[in-house]
Amino acid sequence: MPRALTEHEKCKQCQKLLEKGKSVVMSHGMKKISVDDIAKAAGMAKGTFYQHFESKEKFLFALVKDIHVQIFAQAMQIIKNIFSGENEPREDARNFLKELFNMPEMIFFIKNGREIDELLFDECETQSFKQMEVKMFENILNLISVDTQKVKPGVVHNYIHAVFMVQSSDLMFADDVHETTDLIMESLVSYVFGGAQ
Repeated sequence: MPRALTEHEKCKQCQKLLEKGKSVVMSHGMKKISVDDIAKAAGMAKGTFYQHFESKEKFLFALVKDIHVQIFAQAMQIIKNIFSGENEPREDARNFLKELFNMPEMIFFIKNGREIDELLFDECETQSFKQMEVKMFENILNLISVDTQKVKPGVVHNYIHAVFMVQSSDLMFADDVHETTDLIMESLVSYVFGGAQ
């Protein structure tokens, strides 16, 4: 009889499923992959997948959450690099937003926004997810010394999601999406630095 895995080994298995699953999902999309694809990419049996996740949807929710944590960690590093005090804060903020929305993970979220909404979120998960994001935006605002009593992290959250909606909606005129996105981002920069004064 094989020995039982330690908690550390179980955690490493779960991380490997998320890591390898991320590659599969980002290259093939969320709807097109199967549990078999994820397990195979991780070099694990399908049964091992189900020891960690009760369904593909639960895996995808965990993956999206994990990617968000990675994005916010990268965002914090970008902020530390960009907001050096050498430039005007509004210009630093514009540069930050450009880098943020050019990250492969953000591009993936923009392209797959509808699938993410359809596949993943029940009301409880949505609330939990929004609270996690708002807390992360609060941390970013604190890092750049913005008063979060005047500049609400929830409003920043809504601005960022407005960009997602504009970039992923079939209702938008494709030729004008880039300019519309720039206007939303400029409005966000004005809100953050106008509201902070």
